[in-house]
Amino acid sequence: MFARLKYTRPNCLKPVGLQKTENTSVMATRKTPSLRGLEQALLTAAVWPAFQPLVDLQSNAIIGFEVLARWTDPVEGAIAPCEFVPYAEANGLIDALTQKMILDACRQAVTWPGSFVLAINLSPIQFRSRDLSDFLITAIAATGFPLARIHIEITESALLEDNENVRRTIAKLKADGIGLALDDFGTGFASLTQLHAFPFDKLKIDMSFVRTLEEDSGSRKIIASVIGLGQSLGMTVVAEGVETEQQAVILRRLGCDVGQGWLFGKPLDALQTERLLASRTQQPLSPRVNGSLFQRVHQLDALYRAAPIGLCYIDADLRYISVNQRYAEMLGSCPTQMVGQPIDQFMPDREARHLNRDLRRILDGESMVVDEFKMAGTANAFLTIHQRVDDDAGQAIGISGTAIDITDRKLIETALQETEDHARWSIELSPNITWSSDAHGTVNYMGPTPDGSIRNVVDRIADWQGRMHPDDRQRVRREWLEWLPTGKPFETMFRMRLNDETWRWMLSRARPHHDGGGDIVKWYGLISEVAVQEHLEATIAKFHELGRNEISAAEAVAPANAPEPGIPETLFVSMLMRMFEFAPIAMSITTSDTKTSSYLKVNDAYLRLTGLKWDDIRGKKLTSEGAAIDNPARDRRHRLLATNGAYELEEVDIAYADGTVIPTLISAQRTVIDGTPFDVEVIIDVSARVRQQREIESALKTSARTDALSGLPNRASFDEALAEAVTRNLQNDRKLALAYIDLNKFKVVNDTHGHSAGDEVLRIIARRLRENFRATDFIARIGGDEFVVMLDIDRKLAGDLQPYLQKTMERIFKPIPIGGQVTFTGAAVGVTFLQENDTAKSYVERADEYMYIAKTTGERVAVVCFGQFLEPSTLSGRNSTARAKIR
Repeated sequence: MFARLKYTRPNCLKPVGLQKTENTSVMATRKTPSLRGLEQALLTAAVWPAFQPLVDLQSNAIIGFEVLARWTDPVEGAIAPCEFVPYAEANGLIDALTQKMILDACRQAVTWPGSFVLAINLSPIQFRSRDLSDFLITAIAATGFPLARIHIEITESALLEDNENVRRTIAKLKADGIGLALDDFGTGFASLTQLHAFPFDKLKIDMSFVRTLEEDSGSRKIIASVIGLGQSLGMTVVAEGVETEQQAVILRRLGCDVGQGWLFGKPLDALQTERLLASRTQQPLSPRVNGSLFQRVHQLDALYRAAPIGLCYIDADLRYISVNQRYAEMLGSCPTQMVGQPIDQFMPDREARHLNRDLRRILDGESMVVDEFKMAGTANAFLTIHQRVDDDAGQAIGISGTAIDITDRKLIETALQETEDHARWSIELSPNITWSSDAHGTVNYMGPTPDGSIRNVVDRIADWQGRMHPDDRQRVRREWLEWLPTGKPFETMFRMRLNDETWRWMLSRARPHHDGGGDIVKWYGLISEVAVQEHLEATIAKFHELGRNEISAAEAVAPANAPEPGIPETLFVSMLMRMFEFAPIAMSITTSDTKTSSYLKVNDAYLRLTGLKWDDIRGKKLTSEGAAIDNPARDRRHRLLATNGAYELEEVDIAYADGTVIPTLISAQRTVIDGTPFDVEVIIDVSARVRQQREIESALKTSARTDALSGLPNRASFDEALAEAVTRNLQNDRKLALAYIDLNKFKVVNDTHGHSAGDEVLRIIARRLRENFRATDFIARIGGDEFVVMLDIDRKLAGDLQPYLQKTMERIFKPIPIGGQVTFTGAAVGVTFLQENDTAKSYVERADEYMYIAKTTGERVAVVCFGQFLEPSTLSGRNSTARAKIR
């Protein structure tokens, strides 16, 4: 109701007695009120009750108000409570002041909607009266305000009286349904015995601790201890003097129930308070879901120990502070041996140095380090995730560690790699020729050539096509393209040369490969010599004659083959809570009923991974619409939990509403706490690792196909594009032109200006080539000073190709300024079109031949199309002879 005199607090530092402005945090004006002035003021509206909100820190809803005395003198203005309240106590006016505050505040508040409480302060000296409880109840009852919604706030100094009157008064108030709060706890001399002896409902933390909460770790520790103490005794804990959002965040994280201070609202008069209630949510205090400190210690400890993955907490000196059984087993130790010891004592030197380096990186600023460890001399492999843990001031206090046994996964990967290698070499050594194509029929793989000398796939394809009989090549191609739309298995025969000049009949067969939707995505084929096939058929027929089926024949041919001692429980529970909340992997705790399983608690990483808020899934069944993880395997995994008590890492994709799919690994274990089963599930986001692997593969592929100097595709990339373009060009009536470009006298540039200048010339020419040709044209650097351009053009442009290329090349090979000098260079360009019987090899050789013809002209820029050279001066007219050569 009003501020109490605290003789240890000079300068009116109690917030309820302050006058605040927008620009100053404290402004108190000292007045010297007269006895007659206060007596007269108590008979008027000059003394009035102000209402300051009490806010639920979890829901931010108003749950009540503290009633504070205010005196506004018509002459002197506002008089501070720390002036007039002691005056009232010393001059026998305290009861009159108390009565006026109760009557005015309750009469005004009884008309407001809601079930909020009113917190009213009493002076310590009032507890000396035997009639205090009757006095209070009579005053409140006269207003009609419910007694159950009144809380009387008592300071520690009142308890020091410790006489029968104090005990009788408190007991009577409690018996009549009035709530009791111990105010300014921690600033006086109340003993734990007194705290336990009196039936307090609320415990209020003094503002002096809240003010220094952000920068003083000592204040945070005191507040955490008070919260734990109060809640363990069943009390609601209130923090006074909350002025910043960061203070509220810290208090909320520490588990404080209620906040009061200027952040939530200043003291208001009755009219302003009624308007505030109309605009703000107000409801009873949310039920505390965390339970008492005692419960949380044992619950978190049980969950920590039962987690299906290794968990540990490491301090800033790189010593183990806490280790669960699973983590210790991974290192061949036990938790009791590891706690308090340096981390490098439990692994070989090489792994220890690696881990030390990772952890130092975290303490130096990196938020998280993910790595794989393989223990020397064993097959054991672990995925480790270490994340920095900061206190509320942002200072590193330790590292949260997670270890996942991936030994089985690595063994599977090794086995798959060996299987893949075996399969690849089986194909390479097979007497048959394997091949494949895309869905459109373009061949993109061929097995090794007879002598095995050609390793490049594009060259292999060209070599095998060159070995086919010329009379069969176009026929087979036509049959293949006509058959594709049927989607049925394909079969044809043709002649081919293998190791000698003999034409051999070959049988080629292919089957389509479909995706999940039934669409053809690839064709796989096999070419075998007909003579070999006939021999196999004869062998099978021979077995049939003996009365054996095909399966028997195959068998004949191929034979069958608790807190550690010395760690306070409050510290231990805080540590366990932080390890759960700040664990770098997603973790959830759910009930274990298969059909009605619902969420009890998830950590921040879980919400970040699923993209949900806690309010979205709080108490929801896992099978409800909008549940974080919902996929067809959920029921199967629940059955595994019910049968085996756990399931190991499984791959599960999490799909977001926008279609994004995140690959994850999920593992879970069932644990029992006080007879009740719970499921602990961990989800590991492996998208970064998958994405990193893809980026590495893409970068390697790009690097292998790109010329480092010019940034253009290189010879290998050109060979692939050429093979694909040759195949594609056979399916349409467009023209595929190839321009082979060789720079003139480029050696002179290197000899005159140096190789750095020569490199710059090549970069400039590469840039000009990109600028002067279309984005659809393929440009590559295939040698030191050789470039190629492939142009897929229609027949109209084909008729004007030579004049078009001549003008384009003259723009590209205009003078280049190097080192303050002008460098002249030119080029010889040979151009040809793809012909019906061309292979990739013959196509390039013809363009190269025409380029050498261009060299002999002596022109700085010469373009020879189809073996024909025209003087640049004649290209402005339409040359029918040149066009007639185009074919």
